[in-house]
Amino acid sequence: MKEGIRTYLLADTSISAALATTSSVYSFPVAMAAASPYIVLSRVTGEVQNTINAALGTYVENWQIDVFAATDAEAEALKDLVITRLNTADRVAFGDYHVYSCSLTTVTETTELESEGGETAVIRKTLEFEILRNIAINED
Repeated sequence: MKEGIRTYLLADTSISAALATTSSVYSFPVAMAAASPYIVLSRVTGEVQNTINAALGTYVENWQIDVFAATDAEAEALKDLVITRLNTADRVAFGDYHVYSCSLTTVTETTELESEGGETAVIRKTLEFEILRNIAINED
């Protein structure tokens, strides 16, 4: 699923152009030498959807997507592009998974100083999305 989200984001030429390189979508840990701006994908939770009588065949995942940049303007622009791309991702494929809905749930400013007592910061915007998808690969 993570690779599917990564590919889906990079397929948007505006997002690809806003990143430091065309491969600047990572999982943790990110190399210390990574050029900004870049994106980090993290799956937070996942749960199979069931009723009392049957499995629904769907899975709900919560994903955290962090946007890192050297300036607030870069971070804001990339954050807006990611929101536009993913918040409208209904009835699409993320790799081999069918996504029924993808909704933005939270946006948080999570910028921190690079080191204790330091004066420089890496600007960080944290986005959280809820994704409803099929359970098995290549099933509707």
